[in-house]
Amino acid sequence: MRKPTRLANRLLFQSTAHLFCLLAALFGSVNALAAKSIDYTLIGSYPHQPALFTQGLELYQGRLYESSGLYGHSKIVSRAFPPKPQDSITGTVLPSNLFAEGLSLYRGKLYILTWRAGKGLIVDPHHFTLLGVFNYEGQGWGLCASIHKERGDYLVMSNGSDQLQWFDANTLTLSHTLSVSDNGAPVDQLNELECRGDYIIANQWHEQHLLIIHALTGEVLAKVDLSALALDAAQSTALDPEAVMNGIAYDPGDDSWLVTGKLWPKIYRIKFDLDDLSTPQKATAR
Repeated sequence: MRKPTRLANRLLFQSTAHLFCLLAALFGSVNALAAKSIDYTLIGSYPHQPALFTQGLELYQGRLYESSGLYGHSKIVSRAFPPKPQDSITGTVLPSNLFAEGLSLYRGKLYILTWRAGKGLIVDPHHFTLLGVFNYEGQGWGLCASIHKERGDYLVMSNGSDQLQWFDANTLTLSHTLSVSDNGAPVDQLNELECRGDYIIANQWHEQHLLIIHALTGEVLAKVDLSALALDAAQSTALDPEAVMNGIAYDPGDDSWLVTGKLWPKIYRIKFDLDDLSTPQKATAR
């Protein structure tokens, strides 16, 4: 029997995602399992520039890429990671009318969102030259690249709501949206994102946890409580109300995660287990 084509698998993924949304609209609330809490292990910490208003974080070929926001101060910076005292920091400053938001790497290119301009930038990660511009409607918050040999490649964008927008990574056109919920309730304020297999790991604005979201159903399967790290960072941030947790990067070298926040003085390396997570079994609609 001939295997399904890549296009057929992608269409199946989109149809399945649309089916979940349609069933929710037709039948209303369903029985859903509440997200469970999973523990993490703190491996260590590294210095982080406390002036950076962190919006996105990505590890690529031994360098850590970070987008920093605010009008007139937005920039993209890159440095070797783990950092060494003699290492130089490279990057580029964005035009003053752009507020940098989340970023992701796909096929050797940096994709950078802006907050309210409705446009994203495609940048060479080595020389920081502008390679292109892409457009989207509404606000841009977080971004991650979902690469899947069966479902296809997508850039997944958050906009502060409970909706994740999936853009075809090759055409940069909107494919579909995914509603995120926890125990049947919408989960909004989704911010920085990191895609990993069947999961999307997300920051939630002004919250001190990570959300583990199933990429197909939108269900929050688990939360990782990082309030202890936020408390540690707050000792050096003078309790600035804008110094919220934001920034997630996966390190495949040791299967760990780098997390930080806006204006935080540290980046933390942690580990947590995704292997025992599964999609909650939803009962027949009432």
